[in-house]
Amino acid sequence: MAIDVVAAILKKKKSFLISSRPESKSFHGFWEFPGGKVKQNEFMLEALKRELKEELDLTINSNKTIFLYNYSIYRKEKKINLNFFLCFDWFGKLNPLEKQEYEWIKISELKNFKILRSNKKILQKIRYFF
Repeated sequence: MAIDVVAAILKKKKSFLISSRPESKSFHGFWEFPGGKVKQNEFMLEALKRELKEELDLTINSNKTIFLYNYSIYRKEKKINLNFFLCFDWFGKLNPLEKQEYEWIKISELKNFKILRSNKKILQKIRYFF
């Protein structure tokens, strides 16, 4: 059985947002793009909106959000389909509701963060946008 996951790459000028994994979750201490699992019968864009509201108290502007790239990884015999969206506009003030840290960074600053291995493939793709 495959698990679908959505993640947002929030773009602000030449920077993008990454957030730390909360202490309560696996891979604590790593950084990733905000997002999460898609629920059964939920559209990916709906899941992305829900996850960003739950994690960061932000509402993405669907009209300024595009699907960017997807790929699959395998963890403990589970297939995880990762789906990345590029977001150019959102509403609300960034508020980390899961007590996670967040940083607006440039591509050149990635080496300063312990990024989840599952997110590394997308980093090659986003270089064109930053």
